[in-house]
Amino acid sequence: MKIPNPATVTARKREDGVAVIVMLILLGLILAFVVANFNTLSDLHGELKRIEQRQIRRINNAGTNAVPQSTAPRSMSTP
Repeated sequence: MKIPNPATVTARKREDGVAVIVMLILLGLILAFVVANFNTLSDLHGELKRIEQRQIRRINNAGTNAVPQSTAPRSMSTP
């Protein structure tokens, strides 16, 4: 039967602890990037909606400046 060396066991536990801390830090960084990207996409979506509304208003205003075509006959009465 092999008896573990106490120095080896302590070093192994320390390495496992460092690996867990490194993984938690990496997971935190990834989470921070995901949140930042979500916020950026949300801002871009809002900006796109504002641009779309501006274009719709511009197109509607351009259409209302045109002379309306009436299908009813006009009376040509002169005083």
